[in-house]
Amino acid sequence: MPRRLSVLLVSMALAVPVVLGGAASAAELSTKAFHAKVKCAKVRISDNNAVGYVHGEGRAKTKPLAVAAAKKDANSKVGKGYRAKHCRSL
Repeated sequence: MPRRLSVLLVSMALAVPVVLGGAASAAELSTKAFHAKVKCAKVRISDNNAVGYVHGEGRAKTKPLAVAAAKKDANSKVGKGYRAKHCRSL
């Protein structure tokens, strides 16, 4: 590919997100986002026993990313020495 053409394509690709990003309002972005809630078992690491449940919520552009964010949120809510395991979507 000639150098001049590749520079033109790269500059066009970089310009498009700037134009689209400025045109979208906060209300439009919130309608395009996915929301997920999960319930996970709170597991004590020392003896690997479940001692309760923890809930997490997440929001992202796609459903799998929203679920991953919710799992991360749930894992951040458990204390030291515990972890969230066997999460299921609600």
